[in-house]
Amino acid sequence: MDNTTTTTCLSGAQPIPLASFASCQDGFYCPSNDQQHQLMYCPPSPDCLLTRLQNSPNLCTTLQGPLEPTICMPGFYCPPGGKQQLECPRGYFCPLGAVAPRRCAAMSICAPGSSHATPLLGLFLCLLLDLTMIGTCVFLRASLPSSKLQRYLRGIHRRSRSQPAVDDSANDKLEEDMQQLRGDFPGETTGNFPGFRLELSFRGIHLHPRHSRREILSGLEGRVHSGSVLGIIGASGSGKCIVASFVNVLSGRIQPTEGCISLNGRKSRPEELRDLIGFIPQHDIVLPDLTVRENILYSGRVLLSGQHPDHTIQQHVDFLISSLGLQPIQNQWVGGLLHHGGRGISGGEYKRVSIALALAAKPMALVLDEPTSGLDATAAHSLMKLLHAISRQGIMVVCVIHQPRVEIFHLLDDLLVLDRGAQVYHGRAAAAQLFFEMRGHRFPAASNPADVILDVLLHRSWGHGEERGEEEHTSPSPRADGDDIRETAALVALFQTIRCMRASWPRQLWLAFGRSIVQQSRQTTGLALEIVSAAVIGVMIGLAGFESRGRFFQGVYHDPFDLLSSAVEYRMVAEQGLLCCLAIACAAGPAAVKIFGEEKATFYRECQAGHSRSAYFLGKNLAVSFRIVVASLHFTAFYMVLATPLIPFRLLFGLGCLYFYCIYGLGFVVSAVTRREDGPLLCMLLSLIISALSGCAPRLSTVRSWHLAWFWYAWPATWFSEAFYQENTAPLAYLYDIEDAARFTGFTLGRTGMDIGFLVLIGTLYRALSYLLFVFWGWKSQR
Repeated sequence: MDNTTTTTCLSGAQPIPLASFASCQDGFYCPSNDQQHQLMYCPPSPDCLLTRLQNSPNLCTTLQGPLEPTICMPGFYCPPGGKQQLECPRGYFCPLGAVAPRRCAAMSICAPGSSHATPLLGLFLCLLLDLTMIGTCVFLRASLPSSKLQRYLRGIHRRSRSQPAVDDSANDKLEEDMQQLRGDFPGETTGNFPGFRLELSFRGIHLHPRHSRREILSGLEGRVHSGSVLGIIGASGSGKCIVASFVNVLSGRIQPTEGCISLNGRKSRPEELRDLIGFIPQHDIVLPDLTVRENILYSGRVLLSGQHPDHTIQQHVDFLISSLGLQPIQNQWVGGLLHHGGRGISGGEYKRVSIALALAAKPMALVLDEPTSGLDATAAHSLMKLLHAISRQGIMVVCVIHQPRVEIFHLLDDLLVLDRGAQVYHGRAAAAQLFFEMRGHRFPAASNPADVILDVLLHRSWGHGEERGEEEHTSPSPRADGDDIRETAALVALFQTIRCMRASWPRQLWLAFGRSIVQQSRQTTGLALEIVSAAVIGVMIGLAGFESRGRFFQGVYHDPFDLLSSAVEYRMVAEQGLLCCLAIACAAGPAAVKIFGEEKATFYRECQAGHSRSAYFLGKNLAVSFRIVVASLHFTAFYMVLATPLIPFRLLFGLGCLYFYCIYGLGFVVSAVTRREDGPLLCMLLSLIISALSGCAPRLSTVRSWHLAWFWYAWPATWFSEAFYQENTAPLAYLYDIEDAARFTGFTLGRTGMDIGFLVLIGTLYRALSYLLFVFWGWKSQR
């Protein structure tokens, strides 16, 4: 005892009794501690004091006194009692203050004397997964015909189409091809009602938008029959908007303010019109990453699988491809650059594919908004001949035509002329010239009647109360009661047949999932960029913590050894969590917007055609899960190799997946409310803002004093950082007072499961919100 009390410290100061005899705490090395020598604390020397006051490194390795305990050094472990300081064996690692060596995870670098483990399992999984993805992409690309064969077939196809027809052989061939489709549509096979034909009539149609002073449509009346082509023309300028509004009303996409649309004399709801009518918008909406046949086949499978086996649907699609002249390009991608420098399909081919998508559902009518827009004269004429041939198979065709050529005008059976929302003429197209001539308008010899009519509309204002031309067939003719009952029953049976033909919800979900997987396998540039981005940010954030060698936290030792503590480091763990959130936001934000941002129009078109919205949305989300897992794996693998935190690899990988999941959900919300070109930047900004609210700066303890902790916990970054903080500090609870650190930072310890649950909940809520926005907000904007 006398030796103990007279011993001086390296600094020259008198030692201070630290603990009772034989009471060395876990994680410390106390070689002189026994029943005769009491542990002492020595005030540090100036050099040692400066070292301990530093943030990092701050371990004073110089012994300050013979009886002062020292922390067990990194790479060594000190068994309970502190009598020994042993080197960490191979396959284990020993961080600062280790009581026992910790076993390294599988495929980790842990040499003798390691203070941290370098996990290589993630890198191995990344390599294995990358090779698998590359092989899959190569296989899927190889399943398509070679680009040389595609270019050869395209050359033959274009040369054959460029040759002028000298006789009616081309028309005969077209009619012969269209015969394959006869009897293949529901109107021809309506159960006990053979020969059923559709008649669409509209009466008193008015359209007055809520926030507009003028009426867009005013008192339109008329009738369209199966097997006929109705052309709609309007004056230049405001006429295009008016005509487009009318076809939207006619196809059930817009509810008129007044008036009704009837099918065979029965007033119909918009959803019934959408069931029977295939709508083809002015701007073609076809997925560019699929082949022509894949696009058409998907539409057929979704809308026909309920009552038809797959081989029948494929035969139906083959008939469509043959009838529409798409055989040479059926295995070619619709748009974008192909491998080996190939090109996408042409504008005319695009229009034919759009028509095939509508016909795949076996509709009773087609409504087309400016089908000849953007086409040259030859392609436009060829397309209208095709529509004329389709109408002869019993399908009603309604199309908006602006400034049609004379050849196209003669292909129209009926004509509807609108001027500033008012109906000027509705009747046979061949009788339109006589109608205008009787009102004093001259048609020069060999002139195009359509051009003259448009000139008349341009120079004369037709008032709403003026006389308008209507042929007798446009007024409803009296029907016998038996005929009305029979046609109503046939119409109801037809609606039931169409709804039953649609694939079941699980089947639509599976189809949407499979199509999205195929798309991702062909979007190699975008997928590779996302993976590389995740790996690069993992490297950069890992380098930010590389010098710490996994020591992200240093606290106050448990009493009474707290006097030996160096400067605390409470923020670094929170800062690493913040950096991880920001990094994932950078990698996931822009990529997430593209998932739905580039397919919004496709989503609305297919859902209006009968595709289940929830099946489409959920199938796409399930397919995206693969990207989330791959990106998170690459980020976690590189980050763990460089930063070597204490959190287990599997847990950090899971947290990374969930944070990717949340940012992707946020991207879906952004894509629902913004334009495609604005979405990536906006999503990046929002993701960074949300990630900054992680509880690092300002600290959650400070936020609580503002009574705003609820706002921070409303975002996923706080839950991610809290779990990250917990798992990096919990293994050191025997050595440091982590509760004091938690009070400083504001994080709540011991609830990692709750943190994970809220990450899942927030990501799911983002998706639910985006779905509602797509369905309600976006649906209205698409109309």
